[in-house]
Amino acid sequence: MKHFYIVILSSLFLFSCSGDDNTVVQLVNNVPSIPSLVFPTNNLVCTNFNLEFDWGAAVDSDGDALSYTIDIATDSGFTTILFTATTTETVNTFTLEKGTTYFWRVKAIDSMGNESKYSDVQTFFTEPDAGVNTIPNAPLIISPSLGERVSGTNITLDWDATDEDNDPLTFDLYFGDTNPPVLVSENINVSTFDVTVSANTTYYWRVVVKDDKQGTTIGQIWNLRTEVP
Repeated sequence: MKHFYIVILSSLFLFSCSGDDNTVVQLVNNVPSIPSLVFPTNNLVCTNFNLEFDWGAAVDSDGDALSYTIDIATDSGFTTILFTATTTETVNTFTLEKGTTYFWRVKAIDSMGNESKYSDVQTFFTEPDAGVNTIPNAPLIISPSLGERVSGTNITLDWDATDEDNDPLTFDLYFGDTNPPVLVSENINVSTFDVTVSANTTYYWRVVVKDDKQGTTIGQIWNLRTEVP
């Protein structure tokens, strides 16, 4: 009787471990890395309007062939995309309008259709024709300095901006604990603004400079850190 049980148990074990020759193994194809933007650099003022855009190659761990989609828009949210192209190269040339602020981004796509996230967005400007209004210069940070640790619940943001035509300037201020920051005030006619902050928090801020002839310059994102109480 003992031998009978041993035979049955052995048969069950063999049955449960037998392989299925028709089993299909699903391989996962990885998403390519995010391209890095090379040129035009952030906040560059361009005098060449037939402009070559250049970005760093993405990496695909599966060795798939890559292509890239580049978008160029007049707003940072890319609701109005003026130019878009898909190419296997890491450069592409577009003919741009003069006296315009542009934003650009790139993403990678592998041969399996997997897409990376978009790169960080960079902005640049094209010079207007001679005798036409010049856009304001990019704003400069005064205080708090970039990355400075500050104390208190109320701080004053202070910046400076100039215009080659000496046009009167107004400012839009973006501020918050998210990056990019959100719009908190428009058409400020002074270059300071008071904000309320919480302790032990990183804040981001940006200033958009506007002249009275529709010239606009978007400043870079600055940051500060509030102290632990």
